[in-house]
Amino acid sequence: MESLGEMRTKEFVRYIETLSKNASDRIVAGFEDSQKEIMERYLVDTWDLIKHNESVIGLENLLNNIYEVDFKIDKKAIELAKAAIQEWGMDYEKWKFIEKLTQ
Repeated sequence: MESLGEMRTKEFVRYIETLSKNASDRIVAGFEDSQKEIMERYLVDTWDLIKHNESVIGLENLLNNIYEVDFKIDKKAIELAKAAIQEWGMDYEKWKFIEKLTQ
């Protein structure tokens, strides 16, 4: 049976997938690919970690990665991320930087 942390993480990742459909086709500085292509890879990697019972690592990586490529998110994404972070017993203060990504 899935833990609440896993469920919250999956909710966040699914929502980021929805948002990423509108990702930019611009090439990201320091990368050879567009933001859209990069986000697709990040999401595949995240789902792979979740599949292998590494939901916390997947969540942490995705949060860091979307910040790295300046992927814009909304307040709902922040709330979903916050719920997952707190469910895993992580300190939201360490992840608050994602609030800078709101549109």
